Amino acid sequence: MESAKQESTALQKKERISYWVYFLGQNIFYGLVAINMQTFFTDVGITLTSIAAIMLFTKIWDAVNDPILGVIIDKVHFKSGRFLPWIRISFPLIFVSSVFFFLLPNQGSPVVKVVWATVGYVAWSMSYTLCDVPIFVLPTSMTDDVRERNQLLAIGRFFAMIGVTVSSVSIPILQARFGWLAVGIIFTIVACIAMFPLLVNGKERHIVRREKSITLKQMLNYVIKNKYLIIFYGALLMSGLLNFTQYIQIYFARICLGNQDLASIISLLSLLPLLISGIAIPIIIKKVDKFAVYLTSNIIAALIGIVLFFIGYSNLTVFFIMMFIQGFFTGANNILLFTFTPDCIEYGTYHTGERAEGMAASVQTFFSKLVGSISGPIAMLILAGFGFVTGEGAIQPPSVAGGVWILYTLGPAVGMILAVITLQFYKLRTADVQIMAQYNTNKISKDEAEKLLKAKFGEAAELER
Repeated sequence: MESAKQESTALQKKERISYWVYFLGQNIFYGLVAINMQTFFTDVGITLTSIAAIMLFTKIWDAVNDPILGVIIDKVHFKSGRFLPWIRISFPLIFVSSVFFFLLPNQGSPVVKVVWATVGYVAWSMSYTLCDVPIFVLPTSMTDDVRERNQLLAIGRFFAMIGVTVSSVSIPILQARFGWLAVGIIFTIVACIAMFPLLVNGKERHIVRREKSITLKQMLNYVIKNKYLIIFYGALLMSGLLNFTQYIQIYFARICLGNQDLASIISLLSLLPLLISGIAIPIIIKKVDKFAVYLTSNIIAALIGIVLFFIGYSNLTVFFIMMFIQGFFTGANNILLFTFTPDCIEYGTYHTGERAEGMAASVQTFFSKLVGSISGPIAMLILAGFGFVTGEGAIQPPSVAGGVWILYTLGPAVGMILAVITLQFYKLRTADVQIMAQYNTNKISKDEAEKLLKAKFGEAAELER
């Protein structure tokens, strides 16, 4: 295994900013397409049953192609780096596929609409995957300092949530006035502008890999034996399967509150607690282990969701206050969520002797997208069961409002409780990971690492130096 390169490893300010702002643009794309696809599809007249089928097919494929890309990333070595070349390749593809997606003809036949929607989303999702898998493990090539990686990813997630929030605030208002195609083109351009600086300023300097490529069998063995990677993203699956909120935000505003513009107000109200989380969390995790912060935030957010379900939304002032408070804790969760993947990468290397960043990152994105492939269709089918009527401006029966409210509040709360139960088996902590990273980069010996970690994690694997 190669040691870190001997050149200066200090990250430049422009690298950090470019990395963080990239997440802003990437998640403007996510908010534009992945979150709003079902609303866009119902507005152009595609039935809920067809939408559920489209989402199930496209999102399962979306999840499956992540491990495929992970294998490719681990086996294909560009001279210019391991991860940045993939990010650069994805840039023009995601631009073109996003515009194509919103060119879906409103007046086409049902078959044409379904085919266009399926092809358009598959093309977009594959382009998104091409940048999504490598961006989360890029910090492992930028620096070998675990705490610095945590800061990069935590602040990156903060910018990601800003991107989603910007989309959530702006899209309902702009779509109602200019239509989906105009919104799609405008947000695509803005997102690409934000993503571009990393393509120029990004630098990989700390590359840990074998001179000889590992086999697919070794990669799979790495994932299977990396129990904390499986536990953590198993918990994400538990939580995400019941998190329907992002799929029905506009429906909630339209049907329950009677005004689509209020979806923007709700998103705007989540912005301030998100800003507070974005400032506070990187500071807090310097003093408190990030896992404790993540677990506590899940518990509190779940409790608020349950209370909110019983209080209802008839009193908008109380509703907005509760959503504001909950927003701090859900913001903390989202900021910290993907900072755990690099930790699992270090554990995997320490435990198996292999290093497969691409495979580890693909597990992260696989579980994230598997959640969407199942939870989205479930939400659509539940709404269909409550009698939802498709078509822009359609009048909904009273039963739909009750169904939307259950999906909006109680579902996510139950999911977070299940995640908290699963996370009781996750034992990795930041201090442990730092020791593993030092062993993995040949800064301390096997004996030194085992003296500190053996009682908790067993023997270290023999690494090829």
